[in-house]
Amino acid sequence: MARKPRRNFAAFLTGEVDEEIPEAAKPPVAPPRATDAPLIPNEPPRRPATRVMRAAQSAPTSPPPLAPGAEGEEVPIVALPDYAAPPGVVVSAGVDAHGVEYVFEDDPGATPLVDPRYDADDRNWVRYRTSWGGFLRVIGLVILVLVLVVTVRSRIYGYIDDQVSQGGEHGESVPFNIQTNSAVNDVATALADSGVINNATVFRYWLRCDVANGGEITITGFLSCDTEVQFQAGDYNLVENMTYDQVLDELNNGPIVEKLFQVCIPEGMRVSQFIERILEENEIYDRDQLVEALSDRELASSYLRETSAGLFPFEGLLFPACYDVPEGSLADERSIVSRMTIEMDTRIERASAASDGLPPLAVEMGFDEYDMVIIASLIEEESLVDDDRAKISRVIWNRIEQNWLLGIDASACFAHPLPCELTDEALNDPNPWNTRAIAGLPITPISSPGQKSLDAAFAPVDGEWMYYVRTDLDGVIGAHTFAVTDSEFQAAKEICQGLGYC
Repeated sequence: MARKPRRNFAAFLTGEVDEEIPEAAKPPVAPPRATDAPLIPNEPPRRPATRVMRAAQSAPTSPPPLAPGAEGEEVPIVALPDYAAPPGVVVSAGVDAHGVEYVFEDDPGATPLVDPRYDADDRNWVRYRTSWGGFLRVIGLVILVLVLVVTVRSRIYGYIDDQVSQGGEHGESVPFNIQTNSAVNDVATALADSGVINNATVFRYWLRCDVANGGEITITGFLSCDTEVQFQAGDYNLVENMTYDQVLDELNNGPIVEKLFQVCIPEGMRVSQFIERILEENEIYDRDQLVEALSDRELASSYLRETSAGLFPFEGLLFPACYDVPEGSLADERSIVSRMTIEMDTRIERASAASDGLPPLAVEMGFDEYDMVIIASLIEEESLVDDDRAKISRVIWNRIEQNWLLGIDASACFAHPLPCELTDEALNDPNPWNTRAIAGLPITPISSPGQKSLDAAFAPVDGEWMYYVRTDLDGVIGAHTFAVTDSEFQAAKEICQGLGYC
């Protein structure tokens, strides 16, 4: 069977027809079965038709097959393939071996006779189209594309509309939290996971593409998707099965304003004092739970020295400040203890960074940050005026360098119940905190220092002072006089005694 020539897509749209049939596509040419008359050679393809043939002069010795003609007469016929049929009314087909000439002529009334070899396989594959064929195909294709676009667009936007407004009957309440710097993708995913909305992807693109258009979905808006949407971090009260508009309204209203309570702890307190003070600040705290929290080493400062951990692990390591406590945490004793130790670690790091690390003498003596907190607690107990803190720190460091007893009265009181009286027994008690009786630093801090005392411990001012005495210097209540020599100290001490401080 002959193969049809392939047509390209442009020929299909425009109706273009090849001028010549490729040789490989033509069926084999064979002579007519009923006669030896030759075929017309090299004839181009014509409009499909079956032609008849009859004798023009004399009958052949071996007459060809006969068939009724247009007027009932019998004429010789021969069958040719459609593609080899000539188009003329009367065309000479040549003369056979018997000297008989044959012609082809159109005879619409004749009975077609087709060569059996071509009955099953012959095809009128050369199709002639009108001049409008290609244009109509283009128009049809355009209409088809438009129908597809409109249909797809309608389906997509219909689906999005269903998702946006689906909502339904509200379900259970959903506490929802947005973390700081959360992206829109994170918020959308969390909303879908919690059951507030039904589709995170649609909600995400709805926010970025359609909210700026007032909720109207447009192709350009949907493709560009360049609207930046941000929500405030915090807690929200949502419910299950909300519409997108309802969710957006709640998120735009901002997070729930949480009611906060302040708990304030002043500087210079011991842990025993801290317990009483914090119970006064928040009556919801339980004493036993608070004591238990202050015994949990997991909540202690990272700077706690292991050798001091068995004594008072939280002494001096609860940073004194005012803390905002959410209403929901007012009964959480562990939370406030943990916050205070974490804050103390932060403040120690801040003081160290401000002074570029430990003082040179501290490095030389092998001191660490815990020792710096001990020194800061001594400064906190001795200073009454902020301007004196760095000078008192210098006196302590000078005495350490000279191997003097620090001789700080407040350390002598630490091992005794409050209120402490500086009796001779207290001053001479050789406990590991009493710097009047033992050399070096106390074994633990003696109170909780504030930021200014921590800064002073890490960064003492320059000076040669070995003494300080409270004299209300220059009329400043609580100010100290700083002395280098013993005689200067004795003179300042007389002023102190006159004021009733010594």
